[in-house]
Amino acid sequence: MFIADKDLKKEIIEVVESSEKILFVVSPYIDIDDSTKKAFKELHDDVSKIIIYRDNSSVNTAAGISEQSRRFFKSLPFVELVAVKDLHAKAYLNERFAVISSMNLTKSSNENFEVGWNIDAEEESEDFFELWGYIMHILESDKCDFSEERFKNIIPKKPFIIDKEGPKVLINGREVEDEVFRNLHKSCNVKHGICIRCSNTSLEFYTRRPLCLSCFKEWNIYKNPYFKENYCHRCGLEFKTDLNSPLCDSCNHVFLFEMEREWKKLMNIFKTK
Repeated sequence: MFIADKDLKKEIIEVVESSEKILFVVSPYIDIDDSTKKAFKELHDDVSKIIIYRDNSSVNTAAGISEQSRRFFKSLPFVELVAVKDLHAKAYLNERFAVISSMNLTKSSNENFEVGWNIDAEEESEDFFELWGYIMHILESDKCDFSEERFKNIIPKKPFIIDKEGPKVLINGREVEDEVFRNLHKSCNVKHGICIRCSNTSLEFYTRRPLCLSCFKEWNIYKNPYFKENYCHRCGLEFKTDLNSPLCDSCNHVFLFEMEREWKKLMNIFKTK
C-alpha cells in the first residue's frame, strides 16, 4: 500500500510499536523525536533492536546518527548499533510487516514530502522476505562491522545494563558501590587503562575514571561529560569517546560480556550466603 508524508511517519511508528521479537531500522540519518522515543520505550525489553545507519567516517564528517539518539538507544536493552558505509536505503521492519521509505528517521523529515510502501509478511511474503534477505546482505557485507559474534546478540536474552552516567552506578537497576564496580573491572582481561585524551597508559582500567590526572584537571575546568576525546580507554585505538562512553564499539561489546560474566559470579556468591 502506498503511503505519503505524515501518514508515512505514523506507519513507521506502528512498525516500532508492533515489534514483538525483532526490529530493524535502516536509516542513513537518525535524529529521533519524542514520539519515536516513546514508541521505543514502550517495547518489551527482550525485543532485539538493530539500528543501521550511515558510516561517514571515510569523508571526515559526523556519523549518520546524532549524539542524543546514540545515547538514547544505548540506554535501552538489547540494542545493536551498526554503521554501514555508503548506506542510502531506508526501511523499517519487524517480524510482521515492513515499510520501504524515502524518509530518514529524523525530526526534519516530518515536514518533508516523503513517499513509501508497506509490506505485510503474510499477504506479500515473497516481497517481505526479499527485503529481509537484502538487509541480511547489508549486514554481511564488508561495508559494516556486524560480525558473526555480534549477530548472535539478536537472539533474545535477559538484558544486562550498566548505568554509570549519574552519581551512582546501577547494574540491572541495582545500586552498586564504587569499590565493587571497580573490582569487577579488575576481572576484565585488561592490563591497564588508556587515557582517552592523551593515550597515557599509566592509569588503571576503570570506565568511571578514563582520564589521567593531568587530563582530568583540564577536563574539570568545563566538566562536560560529552566533550569528544580521542582514544578508547581499553584498546587505545583512535575513536571518538567521551567521559560517559570511553570505549570503542568493539571494546564496549567485550567489556559488557566480561562484566556480565563477573556480575553473575558475584550474584551467585550472594545467593549462597
